[in-house]
Amino acid sequence: MQVLAVLLGLAAAVCLYLAAPNQILLPPGRVMQPHMLGWLGLALVIVSTWLWSTTDDWPVAIAASLVTVPCALSVWPFIGTYAARKRRAAREQRA
Repeated sequence: MQVLAVLLGLAAAVCLYLAAPNQILLPPGRVMQPHMLGWLGLALVIVSTWLWSTTDDWPVAIAASLVTVPCALSVWPFIGTYAARKRRAAREQRA
């Protein structure tokens, strides 16, 4: 259950990142409903916390979610920058 909880926390982080107005992971205009991604991210955080609580106590589950989601949120901008740089290089190579 803990591995699934971590994966759901990572998925929640990417949903929350894609809901941000300044995300660069996807090209502009690809995210049609960012508010839905925000709500999906919140739901995934709740499910992830609940899954942590099935194997450990609630304080451990909350602490694990408070570690997993912000750490993953700090990784996605780096991945987005890398993806944007690759898109820009491919566009310049075609031109």
